[in-house]
Amino acid sequence: MIFVCDIMLGRLARYLRILGFNTIHIRSKGELEGFVSNEPHLFFTKRRQGPSLYKNAVYIKSDKGVEQLKEITPIIKPFFNPDLVMSRCILCNRPLTDVEKEEIENLVPEFIYHRYDTFKACPECKRVYWGGTHTERMHTLIKEIGF
Repeated sequence: MIFVCDIMLGRLARYLRILGFNTIHIRSKGELEGFVSNEPHLFFTKRRQGPSLYKNAVYIKSDKGVEQLKEITPIIKPFFNPDLVMSRCILCNRPLTDVEKEEIENLVPEFIYHRYDTFKACPECKRVYWGGTHTERMHTLIKEIGF
């Protein structure tokens, strides 16, 4: 299942990626019109006026990312796989790969390099990820929303 978020739902797209969902963030009307997928997908939008540009639309009411996530939890929960949590780049949606610590020494702050031993990186944008207090907060949020 692919989830697609419109331009006004960038934070929701990031949360979905953190949860391990394949999530496309549409940033323009042209991208939306050009989006084609043979895979099952749902389109999350805040757009309420005008003709629906998408047949599988789910309308989001809240303006806050966490509340938006809670709003769609019943819809996305059947597709949730706990093994995929924090397995995607939150910026470009690519699956992360394990990297050797030595490979990322120049890409992270020195104190991070010396404090952590396990790192993942995005093969597309090269962003580096590691377990820290932010991951603990995300696991708390995941439990709070019912996963």
